Amino acid sequence: MPRRAFTLIEVLLVLLLLGLLAAFLYPELEAEMRRRSLVESADRLRSLITMTHAQAMQDGRRYRIQFPGTADPLDRYAEKEIDVPETTLQPEILRQVDPLGNPDLFEGYDAPWGRYEVLQPGTRCVAVLGGRPNFDISPHSPIAGPSITEGVASFVPLTLNIDGTCDWVTFVLTDLPYDVVVEPQHAPQILNVIVDGRTGQVWMQRALRVEEVEMMNERGASPILHIDFTQGDVLTEDNILEVHSRQDGGVQGGRSRRP
Repeated sequence: MPRRAFTLIEVLLVLLLLGLLAAFLYPELEAEMRRRSLVESADRLRSLITMTHAQAMQDGRRYRIQFPGTADPLDRYAEKEIDVPETTLQPEILRQVDPLGNPDLFEGYDAPWGRYEVLQPGTRCVAVLGGRPNFDISPHSPIAGPSITEGVASFVPLTLNIDGTCDWVTFVLTDLPYDVVVEPQHAPQILNVIVDGRTGQVWMQRALRVEEVEMMNERGASPILHIDFTQGDVLTEDNILEVHSRQDGGVQGGRSRRP
C-alpha cells in the first residue's frame, strides 16, 4: 500500500513550528556566541602577550603592546586618558630600535605572530590600566573596580622586558554596547586580562560584583585570582575555594548560581 505524501499544510505547519523554536532559542544562542567571542578575544590577547614576551627575551630588546591612541609613557605632558573606543580596535606591537644607543626609542613592528585579528568583532578594549588590579567598591556601580562607562579611560602601554618581567597591566575587554547601563548580570561580559609584572603570568578573570568583593574582603580572600575565571556564577563563601580547583574556571553555586 503506497504511503501518503505530506500535504502542503503539514509542511507549512512543520516549518512554522521550527521557526517558533528558532525564535525561542536564538537569543540564548546569540548570547553564547557573543560570550565565546569575548573569551576568544581575551585568549588571543594573552597569546599575543606571551609570544611577544618570548621574542623580547630572545632578541634581547624590549617590546611593547598598546592600543591606538596610547601616549608615550616618557612624555609627561601627554594625556594618559583617551576617548574610549566605540568600535573594535586591534593592539599594536612596538619594539626598541637601538637598545644600547637609544633605549627609550620604540617603533612599530610588523610581528609575524601579530598579523591576525586579536579582538573579535564586537569586542572592545575599554581601558588598559597600569599597576595591580583595582577592585575598589563604588556606591554608583554594581561592579567593583574602574567604571567602563566613562567617556575617557586610562590606556597605558605594556612594556615587556628581556628578563621575563614586565609592568603590572590590566586590559579591560567587553562586548557590551558603548552606552550600556551596567547591571550585576553584566559581570561575565567584562573580562580583565591581567599581566603579573613580577613573573609575566597572564590570565583572564571576569569583572567582580560588589557583593563578591565584599565577601572576599570579609573572608580575607584576594580578588586577584591568578587563574582563568570567566563563568557567571556568583562567588560565595561556600564556593570560592572551588574556583582554584576547577580547570574550567567555573563554580558550583547551587541556589546562588546566576547566568
